[in-house]
Amino acid sequence: MDDEPVVLADRNGVIRFWSQGAEKAFGYAFAEAIGQTLDLIVPPEHREAHWNGFRRAMECGAAAVEGQAVPFPVRHADGGNVARQGRLTLLRRPRGDVIAAIVVFDEIAEQDRA
Repeated sequence: MDDEPVVLADRNGVIRFWSQGAEKAFGYAFAEAIGQTLDLIVPPEHREAHWNGFRRAMECGAAAVEGQAVPFPVRHADGGNVARQGRLTLLRRPRGDVIAAIVVFDEIAEQDRA
């Protein structure tokens, strides 16, 4: 479980949880990631689409890709971009409003380890 890259962001897109697997997969230490926006790992060329979809999901409580294994473009700390398979889940209050988004990415393959 420690090797699974898991990232949780609040409704404003601020990273509130960053697993050890995320550290290994994306190259940013816990202290570097916590409190930053998702711009930390969203490649610049994907940010506009990302934030449009993120805001829409937070407002309407749904995302087209929720629960599906899809590739997410991710910017690594070394500046390179990778596509990593992950599943998005929106975390909701009992009345249905979204409070956060979490993505569990595929575990790191041996060839991805530093």
